[in-house]
Amino acid sequence: MDTQFSNLLKDAFKLAAKIVHNTADAHDVIQDSAANAFSHASAPESTSVEFKPWFYRVVRNKSIDRVRANQVALKRHDNDANKVIEQTSAHIGNAEANPETEILRTRRQQNIAKALDNISLEHREIVMLKDFHGFSYAEIADILSIAKGSVMSRLHRARLALKNELAALDITSAK
Repeated sequence: MDTQFSNLLKDAFKLAAKIVHNTADAHDVIQDSAANAFSHASAPESTSVEFKPWFYRVVRNKSIDRVRANQVALKRHDNDANKVIEQTSAHIGNAEANPETEILRTRRQQNIAKALDNISLEHREIVMLKDFHGFSYAEIADILSIAKGSVMSRLHRARLALKNELAALDITSAK
């Protein structure tokens, strides 16, 4: 398996983990999605520009199918998914940072993960696609099968919801 596809799988796993809230289910979603990528007759070539958005749409749809099949509560907090995201996220700051800086960075990452868990699936997935995976508005529109204008308005509402959740977490953690 080439490095580019391996990196795509790791990034897509983060999206699946945030949608399904279960590490084992996220692994299953990625495995099923990868099988589709190699066996689906109308799948774009893995080296083409169209492949990444197509693959993320497959991952998203399979993740939602998994949530529905398992009747998973959307607001359930899953430490495993948060740990995976924290472990696979790029390390922010340098290795020689002082302990106080590291504690603040870790707390900030934990608050973001909690805030993402507390917003709706619709908001969570669009924030993940744009801010964590760097997709363009057009690519997100394609992945979610919605209009580009809907992406922009939904992303705005999602970021406001995330901001409100982060503010609430800051207030409660300051007590």
